[in-house]
Amino acid sequence: MQHLNALLRRTIYIMGKKIKILISCHKPSDYIQNEILTPIQVGTENSTIQLPGISHDNVGDNISSRNENYCELTAQYWAWKNVDAEYYGFFHYRRYLSFLHIDEPYDCWGNLVSDFIDATCTKKFGLDERTIQDVVDKYDVILPECKDILKMPNMGNTMKEQYLSSGYLHLRDLDLLMQILEERQPEFVPYAKQYFEGHVTYLNNMFIMRRDLFLSYSAWLFDLLDEFVKRADMRDYSIEALRTPGHLAERLLNIYCLYLHAQNKYSFCELQTVGFTYTDPIPEYQPAFSSNNVAVALSANNYYVPYVGVLLKSMQDHFTTNNNYDLLIMHRDISTANQKTLCSIFSGYENVSLRFIDIKRFENRFHHLFLRGHFVVETYFRLLMPELLSHYQKVLYLDSDIIVQADLADLYHVDVSGYLLAGCHDADTAGLYNGFEPQKKNYMDNVLKICEPYKYFQAGVLLFNLAEFRRTYTTDEMLRFAASYQWELLDQDVLNHLAQGRVKYADMSWNLMTDWRGIRISEIISRAPKYLQDEYQKARSCPKVIHYAGPDKPWQQPGSDFAEIFWSYARMSPFYEVLLQRLMEQVSHSTQPAPLHTRMKLRVKSILMPLIDFGFPKFTKRRETLKKILKAIKHLVKR
Repeated sequence: MQHLNALLRRTIYIMGKKIKILISCHKPSDYIQNEILTPIQVGTENSTIQLPGISHDNVGDNISSRNENYCELTAQYWAWKNVDAEYYGFFHYRRYLSFLHIDEPYDCWGNLVSDFIDATCTKKFGLDERTIQDVVDKYDVILPECKDILKMPNMGNTMKEQYLSSGYLHLRDLDLLMQILEERQPEFVPYAKQYFEGHVTYLNNMFIMRRDLFLSYSAWLFDLLDEFVKRADMRDYSIEALRTPGHLAERLLNIYCLYLHAQNKYSFCELQTVGFTYTDPIPEYQPAFSSNNVAVALSANNYYVPYVGVLLKSMQDHFTTNNNYDLLIMHRDISTANQKTLCSIFSGYENVSLRFIDIKRFENRFHHLFLRGHFVVETYFRLLMPELLSHYQKVLYLDSDIIVQADLADLYHVDVSGYLLAGCHDADTAGLYNGFEPQKKNYMDNVLKICEPYKYFQAGVLLFNLAEFRRTYTTDEMLRFAASYQWELLDQDVLNHLAQGRVKYADMSWNLMTDWRGIRISEIISRAPKYLQDEYQKARSCPKVIHYAGPDKPWQQPGSDFAEIFWSYARMSPFYEVLLQRLMEQVSHSTQPAPLHTRMKLRVKSILMPLIDFGFPKFTKRRETLKKILKAIKHLVKR
């Protein structure tokens, strides 16, 4: 297959013209790289880093050291002096042109918006070699869609006003440019006046040009800019104002294209601009320590940070100097301030590393997954761990509604060779299966298809054998199964199905689920097999991990089971005041009586639901038929 792809690429260049489009980068970023699209580091000469695997603008004849003034033009100069092509083009690391028309809304700047630079966007925007070749072969000049600044916020009424609208650039520089044009290129002066007095423009200094036009344009452009730099006084300019030659070049491109248009002998094309929101590359997470590395992962959102802070404080209390603790928090919205506060918990601890893994670029993989009740999308993040933590052999995963009472290294060092994971029996689910929820048996036997229901594990504390997971399932396979049904307990059910028969069971003290509403122990676990009841009661006497699973959270119900232990650590956490404020707000809200219609609705529901569950059990055809009937009635009522 590789040989075939190489042959196809060669065929493209036999049939089409040689095109080089440089993608200017000044920092590590994602990019598309092929025979046409060539990432190049700009300002390499003065940079403290040299980006690997791409071109650099400080080789050959170059002006790399002048990037402070010339911006991405150092890439254009480098291409002008060092690259042999039939077409030359220039994109930015976060802006590309789309070679396919996309019927989607624009942002306020008239650009398409896409999240990430990946294989999906390559197909969507036609950024493959063949599609680019097909478009470029037809034209002499390709530009971004022309924009009307009157339709943009705070841009002024003319291009002259737009140039000054930022407050960083100076009118005297425009006057100097016009003076230089009059002296050195007077035939362009009418087009310059037309441009600056008008209100339309090509933005971002992006274009593709036929060789002869590009060479002429570059000679013209750099002659003007070099003369400008000789005469301009920029000694006291701000960082942005020092980039004036780059800003002027964007305007000069427009003036040059107006001139070419007037010749009436060149073919032009305008393409949509795509702006990418997230361009940072996917980090490759390595174990934080070279020896005795105890890897612990969590998932959380910004709202849950105070509870995570209490969890981390409880973990810290039981760390030992014999181990190094590598803590990883998967998230999509934890603020920088909250990240700093969480890190402060381990200030001065040389054997603790706390890092945050941003999951935003993977969000589209979770959009189609089912959520219900108090569950949030973060619960699915652990399904990414075999892929995200590709350099890890195993990792201990914890839910965030947990308090730790022992050294987690003891659980981490459990040998899981040949197993997919290690976890604890779920006595609660066993009790539900044995009759507390009549429909639970049918669900587990016939829907979830758990062969040994009493070996069902609780997923709040799991030791993942990541290496074995990678050999057994891809992330996409797990996510497809997660999306195949509205699983009752979401990813916990998914993991139980996928891992059954390959689970090593740890002592239940490593994941003790607290009682809730006085029924978990007396009414649910009491129905579980005796050996699971005995294991649960033994774990209660000396829990290593307390898991506040269920609706009774200690930060909401200070009198709930084991709540005093949560609050003992809460008082030592940097989020204690936040937790108290939330509790007071909750108490204040709960003292307000619910509206009469709400109370009546809840009353009716409390009477009817037991009858419905009895006559129409969950996960049966009768229940699904009832749902359809009620949905149809609701639709008719709305009409």
